[in-house]
Amino acid sequence: MAEADIPLGIWIRNPVAWLVAAFIGAFAAARGWFGFPVIVLCVAVIVSSLWGPEQEGVFRWVGAGPVQLNAAALALPLAIAVFTPKRRWLAIPCFLAMGGVIAHQPDISQLAGFVIACVVLFGLAFRRAGALLALLIGAGLIAYCVMRPDPLLPVPHVEGVFGLAFSQSPVFGYGLAVSLALAVLSPLLLWHPPELRWKGVALAGYFAATALAPLFGAYPVPLAGYGVSFVGGWALGFAALAMVRPVNSLTSP
Repeated sequence: MAEADIPLGIWIRNPVAWLVAAFIGAFAAARGWFGFPVIVLCVAVIVSSLWGPEQEGVFRWVGAGPVQLNAAALALPLAIAVFTPKRRWLAIPCFLAMGGVIAHQPDISQLAGFVIACVVLFGLAFRRAGALLALLIGAGLIAYCVMRPDPLLPVPHVEGVFGLAFSQSPVFGYGLAVSLALAVLSPLLLWHPPELRWKGVALAGYFAATALAPLFGAYPVPLAGYGVSFVGGWALGFAALAMVRPVNSLTSP
């Protein structure tokens, strides 16, 4: 972004967001603040976007001073990470509320990632029937979302960041792609202990869907392009999951 003459006041927000979100995530996780009740906060953030800033009739954001935060990108990773099968009946209305609002916003890339995560999580909680029901409800929400008008045009340093990178150097472009792939797959490091395994798969599935969405349309590139909410959501979600027990497949015996 800097090489493409994007103003410093815009691109500097991403590295600052990485530092702030990593600190907040580590601090909150170390104090045990990432329990299941956090999911209520995630619902509140996403629902509040209905009264937040809008662009061309699209409602995806909550205002934070000069920055507009994508509500779904900020809250969904954390909601996925704090899900627990023991509270599955309480999770159902929360997840339905979030999915319905995201479909109405509309935000198809976030919704697709969320549906994949829900199939994994409710498959874990309710076995095959839960996964199938989550898939059916998710398909209905996606159908509704697709029918909603989305007139927003792509922005070079958001949806088109790979084009900017390759226009400067193939090294930038391929380096960006590899870095994004590693970030997307990083929750799979949490293959041990078993209680984190499927939540790690769900989080990786969510990240993968949002990262692949730009291949099929003008959707934001998470983490790589501009967007502090994507950075904050990733850091908080990963911290909530990884720091429950500081053990992963690289360090476990």
